[in-house]
Amino acid sequence: MSHFKERKEKNCLNCGAAVQGRYCGICGQENIEPRESAWHLVTHFFYDITHFDGKFFTTVRYLLLKPGFLTAEYVKGRRASHLHPIRMYVFTSAFFFLLYFSFISGHKETEKEGVEALKETLNIKKEGLSGMNEMFAKTSDTVLKNAVGRTIAQYESDIKLLTGRLKKEEIAEKQNDKTKTPVMDSVFAGLPLPGGIISKADSISKATIENGKLHGKGETCNVRFYTIQWYQNEATYSAVQEQLPAGRKDGLIERSVKLKTLHWYQEQKKNSEKSLQVLIDKFKHSFPTMLFISLPFFALFLKLLYIRRTKFYYADHGIFAIHTYCALFVLMLLYYMLGAIGGRLHWRIFSLAKVTMIVYVLYYVYKAMRNFYGQGRFRTLLKYFLLSWMTFTVMAILVIVFLIISAYKV
Repeated sequence: MSHFKERKEKNCLNCGAAVQGRYCGICGQENIEPRESAWHLVTHFFYDITHFDGKFFTTVRYLLLKPGFLTAEYVKGRRASHLHPIRMYVFTSAFFFLLYFSFISGHKETEKEGVEALKETLNIKKEGLSGMNEMFAKTSDTVLKNAVGRTIAQYESDIKLLTGRLKKEEIAEKQNDKTKTPVMDSVFAGLPLPGGIISKADSISKATIENGKLHGKGETCNVRFYTIQWYQNEATYSAVQEQLPAGRKDGLIERSVKLKTLHWYQEQKKNSEKSLQVLIDKFKHSFPTMLFISLPFFALFLKLLYIRRTKFYYADHGIFAIHTYCALFVLMLLYYMLGAIGGRLHWRIFSLAKVTMIVYVLYYVYKAMRNFYGQGRFRTLLKYFLLSWMTFTVMAILVIVFLIISAYKV
């Protein structure tokens, strides 16, 4: 029941039927005044999300202090007094991860700008040019050598322009000039190659072809494998691929794998700790999905452990799993809050409280199983360890899968 004022008229505004009491017996709409103040809208928002009129806090109290009680009540059909498990899961998980990613997990570093960004881009170009020069000297594949020669000419042109731009930017920075020209224009705008440099690339290609003919090698050379580190970075690899004929370009899967390999190679060279941190951050953002996927497995394990208890359906085990996850979300949030407060006050009591919270989390699942399924201590403890082992196995598999996915997305 809402806290809004009831209408004096006894006709339903929705279907027109006569209303006996506060709700319409035909369509179920509450017979309240249709005009609402801004305050009513705000309170209605909280009522809909959390049943703020006592139901939410009552549910959380039972959830934390009486493990297994809410699931037992739900299975018995006593549901009106407590928040629905699905709503409870959505609210607690969303609230936990919102606070976790906002205040606990930390923030990413800002990207470099101005002269620093230009220097980094110039260094990447120089590294790519060094690798391509080595590739040009060592490869015997005529088609690849031609493509590398044209890319070398393009990179030499870009480096020359970037060097000139860097000098101007450094002078402007020293003079505190606020009107700086854009830094990355020459990098991504597809710079045209000067005629002299194009001629140089063509002469390199012709010389390569002639050299191949003299040694009995034509343009259809079978040498397709080459050291990927020659490319140094993704941009160099993409530039060479653009210069290759259509029939010699890498396929979609091969291209994707090489780009990812080069990305990791470059990041590890630049800063291995930063690369690892990026991977960890990506993985952290997979936690909600990973936990959501593990939930039905948790319910399945309970079904297998209590397979002889035929009165419990899989859905009942699912409700137990949802309530357990909700409790863990709330307890983990309390754990991080205690850590944050203790980190500021440096009081020993908060460290002891965190240890107590960890012990209670371990005890909570066991107690919830014992209260809900009603078996003895020894049998429940045995099934608790089996459930922990099976859940740990699934979580380990999910962690590996999501680490691979996160690494691919980095």
